[in-house]
Amino acid sequence: MITMIGQEFRVQLFMVAIVLLLVVVFALRRVIQRRMADRAIRDAPTGTYTADFIQEVYQAELRRAERTGVPFTVALVALRDDGGTRKPLPSDAPAAAAQWLRSNLRSSDYIGRMDEARFALVLPETWEEDARLVMSRIDGSFHYKPRGNGKEQGLTCSVGIATWTPETPDAWSGATKELETALHTPREHTPSELSRIANN
Repeated sequence: MITMIGQEFRVQLFMVAIVLLLVVVFALRRVIQRRMADRAIRDAPTGTYTADFIQEVYQAELRRAERTGVPFTVALVALRDDGGTRKPLPSDAPAAAAQWLRSNLRSSDYIGRMDEARFALVLPETWEEDARLVMSRIDGSFHYKPRGNGKEQGLTCSVGIATWTPETPDAWSGATKELETALHTPREHTPSELSRIANN
């Protein structure tokens, strides 16, 4: 009798161990799937979203805006070296730029890397006046220290923005046109930039 109870107890323990093992395997699988999904939508060097994912975000915002009538804004940001030459950007410049963009945007805004020197921003539920205010903090130059070189360098950026409205529903094209105009228009230096140039 005692032997049978002992065997039943061992069988029950074995069953509990199997169930716990299955729970652990299932939980690990979910964690791995989440990490793989995150890698698929994140640009590894900058931590921003990929171009494909930011397009999905744009389409989702477009559907929401059409349904609710609440606008959203798209901003496209192009980086260039501060000297105005057409040299390639330093390899760590995109990561520095991504950090700089994050520090100037809301946590609800989306940042995606389109290519080596361009980022796309999707600002949900943002009217044009608010978007222009945010973009005024971004449009211009920022400074960073490249890896392995203590000397601070500057990057210039140009910004194109457009806000969705029922009358102008293609915000992406609007932002693209505005960015192209900004890239071909000589940019005036801000007072702080002029001061820095004079001191060099």
